[in-house]
Amino acid sequence: MPALEVTEMWSKPAHDVRLEDNFRKLTVKLQRAYQITSTPNAVEWDIYQATGIPAAGSSFSEDFPFVYADGASLERVSPVLWMMTIDYNGEIAPGTDPEEPNNPIMAPPRIDWDDIESEEEIDEDFDGKPIQTVNREPIEGVKALIPDQTVSIKRNMISFSPYVQARYRRAVNSDTFLGWPPGTAKLMKFSASNVFGEIGGYWEITAQIRFRYPYRTTAEKAWYARVRHEGFYEKIDLSGPGAGTRIVRAVDGNKEPMTRKVLLAADGYRLPVPAEGEEQIANWLEFKLYDSLPFNALGLL
Repeated sequence: MPALEVTEMWSKPAHDVRLEDNFRKLTVKLQRAYQITSTPNAVEWDIYQATGIPAAGSSFSEDFPFVYADGASLERVSPVLWMMTIDYNGEIAPGTDPEEPNNPIMAPPRIDWDDIESEEEIDEDFDGKPIQTVNREPIEGVKALIPDQTVSIKRNMISFSPYVQARYRRAVNSDTFLGWPPGTAKLMKFSASNVFGEIGGYWEITAQIRFRYPYRTTAEKAWYARVRHEGFYEKIDLSGPGAGTRIVRAVDGNKEPMTRKVLLAADGYRLPVPAEGEEQIANWLEFKLYDSLPFNALGLL
């Protein structure tokens, strides 16, 4: 056997611990040093594989289980004497629970707020009045800047499920989340990066969530599709007792098919033209687009 004896050195190792990420975590750099005696014909690979040398990816100790060996340097002192330094790097959480020493899962999340604007076409003004000419003809092409608040949350988690990620990507919050009521938060992105390995490691999770203020609707419908109730067809009453109703193509005063959509009441009948000086009040339809799931169950906070 080329390597004969491996002895850990206590005078050589250096250690470095730094508080980073807005005081959220501690990055740790630790070292172990070894003195190895060998036969004169030993080569470098023999020493790296010697019994007693920590394996690549192994933990530093029980006190630092998430600080892993990720590098080594080797120096030949004589034909039969070598010195090796093992570098360990990892992350720990400051002030962790004594029952889970230095566990990065216990690090608090990093929360960054921002906002985003999108330019959207609108058909009513801020007060809800239809955007139209004095002759009550809708005006198209008017746009407004719609702002949404956004939050980015980063934290370490013990596990990650792509299936759960897929479900939440098509959902809004069913609970109050970061002070926003149910229905106002939409998960826009949820990414995970594995640290070390799926067994014995953990995941760095990043979630991006967008909040929508419920303008002219209720909070639970903030992410619903909202469209004006209008169309080329209307409901009419048929003449005669018990004749019922029928859906027909809307026509103008000359009984010609309308070339523009007509405003409809909630029950599908055409809205009457308001009297001079009165405002035309439109009805709106709202359609559910996303599932509703508890965001606090994601474990981000």
